[in-house]
Amino acid sequence: MKIPKRIEPLVDEGLVDEVFCQLMSGKEAMVYVVRCGKDIRCAKIYKEVNTRSFRKSVDYTEGRRVRNRRRARAMERGTRYGRKAQEEAWQSVEVDSLCRLANAGVRVPQSYNFFEGVLLMELVTDANAMQPLDSMILC
Repeated sequence: MKIPKRIEPLVDEGLVDEVFCQLMSGKEAMVYVVRCGKDIRCAKIYKEVNTRSFRKSVDYTEGRRVRNRRRARAMERGTRYGRKAQEEAWQSVEVDSLCRLANAGVRVPQSYNFFEGVLLMELVTDANAMQPLDSMILC
């Protein structure tokens, strides 16, 4: 499979060795099955703001606070910097939530790396879905 452009930096850094297939696509991200050394993981690529299909994105961001005043003002005004800051904050919320839940003892997928809108994390399957590497290539 051709390596998606947003995963290429992870390949260049040696974090991802191979991309097998796209597992799923949703309104916020596309998920790919990847190999990292001997481990099979998934890479969640968050869609950029202009390609997401959220109807009411305010529902997802309501109640979030920004500590940096300059950043908060820029986000309110919708400047280029503010839109970029809002995008980065939106993407990092899931990573932060996964870490907090894991620290609280909740069984969640382990996150390994988050780089430029790509979350490299544990692939969670049930006992029936554990297949040999060869059948993963056929996704």
